[in-house]
Amino acid sequence: MKAYKFSIFAILLTALISFSSCSYRLVDFTIISSKNHSLNLDLSQGKQVEGSSKGFLGLGATIKDAMDKALQSAGSEYDLLVNGVVRVQDFFFVSGYKVTGTAVSSAKLKAMLGEKGFEEWCKANNIFDPEQAVVMK
Repeated sequence: MKAYKFSIFAILLTALISFSSCSYRLVDFTIISSKNHSLNLDLSQGKQVEGSSKGFLGLGATIKDAMDKALQSAGSEYDLLVNGVVRVQDFFFVSGYKVTGTAVSSAKLKAMLGEKGFEEWCKANNIFDPEQAVVMK
């Protein structure tokens, strides 16, 4: 009888583990592309940055934290990361993500182009305009 109860318990435990899953957010983004862009940005005004997020067995490590740390290392006025690369880093018991790229300040871009020039640049590069957005149901 004990063997019977143990086998039922083992089957139930196996079924529970098999049908359970988890899901979690990897990253939030405003603009992202894996293709070369033609945004005509002056990258000489940007800063090369790098940020990482690591944890024991990868626990707590997120791409978003690595991206945020990369942007924060450039300074508070930088809010865009272009030409970025995300790498997975695996070490003995420690893993996570490393992000490198060029940080750009949209405020500096706006000041350099002027309000009208910035709007024209956004239109020419098909940058999302929240004023023109259409919500479809």
